[in-house]
Amino acid sequence: MKDHADYATEAEIKADIDEIAERVKKGIRSPEELERDAYFTDPANAEEIAAMFARIELVKEMYKARREAGLTQKEIAKRMGTNQTYIAALERGRKNITFSTLAKYARACGKKVALL
Repeated sequence: MKDHADYATEAEIKADIDEIAERVKKGIRSPEELERDAYFTDPANAEEIAAMFARIELVKEMYKARREAGLTQKEIAKRMGTNQTYIAALERGRKNITFSTLAKYARACGKKVALL
């Protein structure tokens, strides 16, 4: 596979997909896949995994709210008094978000935060 900075041709992408499909069909698993599966099935990691999925749901809702408001990342950043790079990091789950920041983001989208 090519590095993410390189562009693959349609033929290269199809070849990669075919190779992966063949491995799946044959039940061939890479060491990385086996390690990942072991992590996700270990009960000792259940709390961390649940928190990770909760964070994913939060950023999905943030993105959805911004899109429904018809705002770009740059526009919401301006409303919040920050920059687009910070908003992008929030929406990718790369930054820990405080409740205060979440409330600002929601207000900038014309929404309110509701805890259920």
